[in-house]
Amino acid sequence: MATTNIGALLLAELQTLSTEARRKHPEIKEAAERVIVVLRGIKATGSVEIASELAKSDEAISPFVLGCKTNNHKLASISVQCLQQLISHRAVSPRSIAQTLSTLNEVIHLGVDIQVKILQMVLPLVTMYDGCVYGETLVDAFHLCLALQKSRDPIVNNTAAAILRQVVVAVFDRVVAEDREHNDDEQEDTRESDMTRKYAKDAFFVLQDLCLWAAGSDTIFILDETVDQGLVLDLIESVLVNHAAVVARHTSMLQILRERLAPFVVGFFAEKAPFTLAVRCIRIVWLFIRDLHVDLAPECEMFLSILTRLVDPGITSKGGRSSVSLSRSGGMQPSKTVLGSGFPLFYRVLAMEILRNTLRDAQLLHQLYAQFDGDSNADTDAEDCHVIADVLKAVGKVAAERPELRVSNSDGIPGAQAVGGLASEGESLDSKQVGAHNCSLRTEMHKLLDKHEPPLMPEPYLAYLAFTALLGVADGLAEHVLPLCTQIVACSAPATNLAPGSVLSPSLTLTDTRVLTAKQLLLRSWPVLLSVYTFYLVVRLDDLLFGQIMDTMQKLVQVSGAFELNEARDGFLLLLCRSCLPQAAIADHERQLQQGHRATLSPVDELEDGAEPKVHALPLVTTSLSGVTFTMNTRQIECLRAVVACAQYLASVLGPMWYPVLVTLQQAEELLYQSHGRLQSGPANTNAAAKTGSQPTGRRASVSGQSVPAVASDDKQLLSSDLARIRTDYARLLGFVRTCGGDAIMWTVRALCVLGTDLSNAPPDVELQSEEAVMRATASIIHRRLSAVLNRPTFAIDQLRAFAVSNVDVLVGATGTDDQGAWRASTRHLLATATHPHAPAPMRTQACSAVSDIVLAAMDLVSQADSGSDTVSQQFIDSVSSGEAQVCVLTPLLQMMNGTAGDGYADGARFVDVSKLTLDTVHMLLQSSGRSIMRAWSVVFDIIHTVLDTPQATGAAGTESRQPGYLMRCVFPCLQLICSDYLEDLPPHCLRRCIECLALFGRQNEDLNIALTAIGQAWAVCDFLQGLQTTVSDGGKVELVSTVLAASSKDTHDAIGEIARVWWHEDLADVSAHATQQVLWILLLHSLAQLGCDRRHEVRLSAIQTLFRTLDMRGSAFDAWLWDAVVWAVVLPLSRYTLVQRSRVFDLIRNNRLDEMLEDAQDEAARMASKSGVFVEDPGRLYAKQWDETAATALQGAARVWAEPRAALDSIGCADQAWQCVWRLVQALFVGEPAQTVCKCRPDPQCSLDVQVGDEFVMSLVAAESAEPESAEENGSDESDGSDQPSESVAGQRAQLRTRESMSAAIDCASLLVNSNHLATETKWRIAYRAWLSMGALATLVPLSSSRTFNEDNNKTVVVTHDALCLYLRQSSSIANAHTWLTEADAHALLHVARLVLMHVEVVQYAADDCKMTNVQEQVLEVARLVVARGVDSATAMAMAAENLAMLVVLPYVVCASRVLDTTDVVQMTSQAFAPMTKRLDVLYPLSNESTERKHSRRAVRPSFFALSAGALDCLGEVLSSLPSDDHRAQILRSGVWKHAIVAMGMHMVAPLAPVSDWFVRVVPPKMIQLRSLAQPTCGALKDAWNAVGSVLALAMCIPPNMLDEGYDCSRERCKSDTQGLAVDVQIRIVDAVVGASVEYVGVEQPVEIAEYWTVLVRILEWGAVVAAEPVVVLGTDSTNAQELTMACFGWLFRMTSVCLDNASSGSADSVSADSVSADSVSADSVSAVPAWVSAAAAPALVRRSAMALDAFVNDSRLVGLSPLPQSRIVLVRLVLENLAQLQCHPQALTNSTQSPASHIRALYPNLVALISVNDSSILRLVQQCLLRVSAEILG
Repeated sequence: MATTNIGALLLAELQTLSTEARRKHPEIKEAAERVIVVLRGIKATGSVEIASELAKSDEAISPFVLGCKTNNHKLASISVQCLQQLISHRAVSPRSIAQTLSTLNEVIHLGVDIQVKILQMVLPLVTMYDGCVYGETLVDAFHLCLALQKSRDPIVNNTAAAILRQVVVAVFDRVVAEDREHNDDEQEDTRESDMTRKYAKDAFFVLQDLCLWAAGSDTIFILDETVDQGLVLDLIESVLVNHAAVVARHTSMLQILRERLAPFVVGFFAEKAPFTLAVRCIRIVWLFIRDLHVDLAPECEMFLSILTRLVDPGITSKGGRSSVSLSRSGGMQPSKTVLGSGFPLFYRVLAMEILRNTLRDAQLLHQLYAQFDGDSNADTDAEDCHVIADVLKAVGKVAAERPELRVSNSDGIPGAQAVGGLASEGESLDSKQVGAHNCSLRTEMHKLLDKHEPPLMPEPYLAYLAFTALLGVADGLAEHVLPLCTQIVACSAPATNLAPGSVLSPSLTLTDTRVLTAKQLLLRSWPVLLSVYTFYLVVRLDDLLFGQIMDTMQKLVQVSGAFELNEARDGFLLLLCRSCLPQAAIADHERQLQQGHRATLSPVDELEDGAEPKVHALPLVTTSLSGVTFTMNTRQIECLRAVVACAQYLASVLGPMWYPVLVTLQQAEELLYQSHGRLQSGPANTNAAAKTGSQPTGRRASVSGQSVPAVASDDKQLLSSDLARIRTDYARLLGFVRTCGGDAIMWTVRALCVLGTDLSNAPPDVELQSEEAVMRATASIIHRRLSAVLNRPTFAIDQLRAFAVSNVDVLVGATGTDDQGAWRASTRHLLATATHPHAPAPMRTQACSAVSDIVLAAMDLVSQADSGSDTVSQQFIDSVSSGEAQVCVLTPLLQMMNGTAGDGYADGARFVDVSKLTLDTVHMLLQSSGRSIMRAWSVVFDIIHTVLDTPQATGAAGTESRQPGYLMRCVFPCLQLICSDYLEDLPPHCLRRCIECLALFGRQNEDLNIALTAIGQAWAVCDFLQGLQTTVSDGGKVELVSTVLAASSKDTHDAIGEIARVWWHEDLADVSAHATQQVLWILLLHSLAQLGCDRRHEVRLSAIQTLFRTLDMRGSAFDAWLWDAVVWAVVLPLSRYTLVQRSRVFDLIRNNRLDEMLEDAQDEAARMASKSGVFVEDPGRLYAKQWDETAATALQGAARVWAEPRAALDSIGCADQAWQCVWRLVQALFVGEPAQTVCKCRPDPQCSLDVQVGDEFVMSLVAAESAEPESAEENGSDESDGSDQPSESVAGQRAQLRTRESMSAAIDCASLLVNSNHLATETKWRIAYRAWLSMGALATLVPLSSSRTFNEDNNKTVVVTHDALCLYLRQSSSIANAHTWLTEADAHALLHVARLVLMHVEVVQYAADDCKMTNVQEQVLEVARLVVARGVDSATAMAMAAENLAMLVVLPYVVCASRVLDTTDVVQMTSQAFAPMTKRLDVLYPLSNESTERKHSRRAVRPSFFALSAGALDCLGEVLSSLPSDDHRAQILRSGVWKHAIVAMGMHMVAPLAPVSDWFVRVVPPKMIQLRSLAQPTCGALKDAWNAVGSVLALAMCIPPNMLDEGYDCSRERCKSDTQGLAVDVQIRIVDAVVGASVEYVGVEQPVEIAEYWTVLVRILEWGAVVAAEPVVVLGTDSTNAQELTMACFGWLFRMTSVCLDNASSGSADSVSADSVSADSVSADSVSAVPAWVSAAAAPALVRRSAMALDAFVNDSRLVGLSPLPQSRIVLVRLVLENLAQLQCHPQALTNSTQSPASHIRALYPNLVALISVNDSSILRLVQQCLLRVSAEILG
């Protein structure tokens, strides 16, 4: 390498040289100084410029040449060093080159250091001075190197040899440059051209001399006789290695090789030679083959033949054995072992190495095959055209010549390490593993140029070389062919990037020569390769070598497939498939199965008559693999992955080979999964065997449970990762098939189907019989099969599912293809498996799941097409639009539900698990793709109907499903989803089917919750129908349902059913058509009505509630036709049915026959009780309650229909009749109509409505219900309850059918009906009024002959309660007050019913009603008030109400059997009206208190009705005080109501009631005065009224009845009354009111009507005046209170006797109390004059009572003596005396005396005289006044 500055370096060396030579060699010193001067004279500073200046003259080297010639080592060393620098910097003049070489040759002997430096200068001289070093100069250079190469010093020797090789290469390098310079034609072949150029000429001579040296001949150009032959061969190799092209381009050089070198090489292999020469010679052969096979073809062919024979000499020894000794010791053997032909072993090794290099060079191999073997046809074996074929055969033979390498107990591909028991003692396990580490040399033998002896070789080295050589062939083929296949491009691009419909195939263009050559080579070589691979797949190889064999086999399969060499492809692929499975383990498994199934055949072997047995006699599925442990080592897994890779690459052309591939994948995947983490590992297994002491041998060693120990966690992780990778490869393989076209997809599907058929025993597809036979033939090599364990998804079904799902667009034709064969094949196979009766249950389930996934994926694709996705073809979009695609996709689900696989298959069976999974699929499909079903909804409903219409699916063994309703619970969510989300997508006929399905779900008996939920789903349908807009104006339906029913001669139920069938089957137009909507509505409502007739209470109740809530919320949108259908076909029939069934159930309960009807219900109740832990004690009681609730709910719903203001209801057919039916049904519920008497709810236009209501109507009901019951024959009934109990009256039957809830519900119904707008017409009002009164009358009727109560049900629960009666009466008021159509007859009937309700003695009360009315009594009074209010315009009604009130007033006395005034008309009338109830009351209450079974612990209280009577008195008083006109008063008077009212009031005088006195004082006296104007027309009635007043007055005064008799003497002893009467102040008020009114009523002439009364009145006053005259007790009791009444009576007697009332009342304030006369006693306009006849009637009584009072006072005074009398007595006497003194008596008052105003004094004169003896000044003064007045009259 040049120094940085050559000038400085030379100056230094020159100065040193000058110094060293100045004494002995002055010439050197002078020469050096001259050069120093030259150097210093150079102005340039750079090394290049300095070297250039020095090269211009020869002076620069002169000092150094002189130094070398001195033979002085030091001077020579300096000189050589400087020469080296000059030469390297090109500073030597070209003219001095020869001199320089000569000089160097002279100092060659001076030492090693100088020799090395000389060698360092030779190569630069040749390369840098090439224009000078040629010819003789080049020869000098060669001589210099050759001389140094002969040195004994190894450094010099080796360096010289290396420089020599470089010099030779440099010579040829100059030829390259020379050729490039002259642009020679490569085809020029003249020797002259080589010899005219100096460099080519030098190269030619050098090559010639080298060849001569090699052959041992004399040289021509380089004259040297002692050149090493090995060195010569190395130099030749260097030429050929670096410049073979130059040699080939020059014909003269080729000729030298052909004539000189080739014969030498051929002759070399004819005799033994040293190892070093053999190596170099074999290397030259390799160069001939590699670089010169085209130019030296014969020589190369000869060399290949020689190598072939060296590898396979074919010589047999005397012993008949191969000349190659195959030691079985496993150690290394010397390579000097002599072959039979006398050649050492290393010759064979060297030949094999060269052949391996040849075979591993793909391009070279193909060129050699094309050159030597390519001219022959594939089927010929010409002797001159099989060079490469012979090479392959020889190599293959060597590769397989060591059978001891095979693992004798290998189960498939052996693992990476030996299994315990195979290695000999002292032998390492690695020695049995073939690989580069123990079967190869560290350096290949032909590269050992520095070795004199061949190295020790591993025993299998030759086989290893041959095997790797063949691996190289496979690699070469793949490297040469695969890049030309279109598949390679496809593999590098994702499949999703491919255009739809594009197809990828590993096809080749066979017009390419290279491709043809490769195909012919593969055609010749694949048998050899296959045999070698078959051998080595059971050899334990190291990882690297095994990876190579897997890689090359994979490539061979791919190349064979690309060349369409199916035989070769199938051979390699089947070898891979067979090798990756543990065949021994599978065989052991088969033996166990044979032992277990020796006596029986599996289901797959049960053959029909004439059928041929299948290939597999043993079942291919099992539930467990007991007794056998399966494992797969990592090598087998790698082999499996190679199979997957091959299948992926050749997917488009595999065809029937898909079947063995998939069988292999299935077996491997099964093994991997079932191994549960166990991997074969050499050391682990060996150690385990050593521990257990077991030494298994043979094939069972690989499957024995003892030989497979527990696997370490690392191995488990490895297996897990391998399994995951394998499954990923599977998925990638099947995912890649779609890019390979329809054929690949179809064959894949077929193979999976056949594989699935093998496992499932399902019948094969008739459409795939021929293909199945072909596929089974291809898999004949895989003769053993492992049974699949059914503990996970089966491979065939799982992969078919995954494949179909990932390629569903291709299967259904979404990519533009019309062929759907793969879709049919896959679905038909899965359906056959799912429905085959002998298929294993897990596989059925898996097949069903696969179908589900495929269908879901297909529907997702349909959804994409429906949304206009660009990824699908237009053809598929059109198919989706027409619904064909959806039908095709969904049909497999329907077939699976029906248990059929399609045409060509026998009918299968339905299984629960299959059906369940199918239904789950439908549900998921609806969730994800429901909007895309469109025109395929019929298929969905067909699937739903399969559960509803067909028998229960069976299980695996033909048994029924897990539990009732299992499939119902699975399918029902689908219908729920449809109702909630997809109703708007359903066409009309599917909407109808949806309604039908809901009805069917409601009627099914398996699951109650589903039935209830189905009914609830009707709301969704209602909402949808409500939201529909009518856009098609078709006018709707015309003929009313009522018209059709009226015209039908069938029974109502049958007629309605026939009409409904028409609705179910008629054609429906668009959903927007009005007629369609009408049909859908009525079908929905009719279905709910049918569910309302269900035997299950929850179902019918829910259906009824839903029905009527729907009508409530949606009925406003119904038209007349729809309402007509709803009323006559839905509402009324349903309501009647519930009532009839309720009645029948109650009859059965009463007759103890309910068990016949409730067997199913009891079983269901028992099941429910067992689940809930609740014991159902009385099902009959529960059932009755349920039907009661059902009937109530139905009737309430029906009532709500009319409660809303709906004009359309008035337009229905027979609207009034429908209204009457509703009321009759309500009546039937209220009163408890028997089943045979419930009205027939059927329209009849000819029927006339009876709407009249009156008292006779009520009485007729009473008479009819009180009649004795008729026999069954008499009443025309064909039904008999079969009981032995005596018949009851109709009333008794009804009483048994009533419940508290039913009555309350009926009242609620009536409330709804009354408050509706449908009472707007009189007819409908009268219908309602008549029905309501009938309800009250019939409900209160009780058989009188019965000794037990009818107001309790079987549970001792009171039926008719006070609340029910109150509600009834309250509603009665509402109905009566609804309109103004209430007539007198209506009012009379209402009052009659109110009395019946009041006296409904079945309602036992437990609290006294003396002080407070019950609620019923209050409502009865409200009814009376209503009648009074409505009778303002009707005097008769008013009188009727007053009479009713009068009866209520006296009712307590009738009920209590009182004898007070019991002969009066009102009492008799009341007794007659209430007589039946009174009799029942007398019987009931003793029974009620004696019964011990009653649930009430309180004692029953007999009603007294006193509080009611008091309230009635109030009402009566209001009525009498508010009479609006004389007509009303006259009517009341004529009817006797007035008299009855007075008597009723008077009766309560017995029990003093303050309100009675008040009403009597305020009402009777004033009204009696008003009646004076009605005296003429009503004289008799008025007389009776006045007589009644007198009677009441006497009763109030507690006057004994006999006292009022005419002629009775009111003596003191006999006038005392023991009866306790009213308070004195009350009596006084009554007396004042009555007497005052009586006085005011009279006139001048005595009225006829009052004559009798007046006599009674005077006697009453006389009786009152005599009371105080009773004797005074000695004790001095004060009788002030009694005297007040006496004074009041005396006062009225004085007034009536007086001429004028005013005068009569002008007594002294001190003598008369202010309260003695009531302020209300006389009206403001009262007359002051008293008629004479009044005074004449009162005066005698006054005189008699005054005389009695005065005489009593005188007698008492005498009796007490000096003791004072009571003050009251004194006051009374004073009052009498004062009034006597002031009284102006009427002249005609006293007939026995003079007619004067003081005639009364004259009559009392003796009495007054007697008072003079009284010792009281005040009395005496008053007596004096009286006497003075009479004296004045007497004296004039």
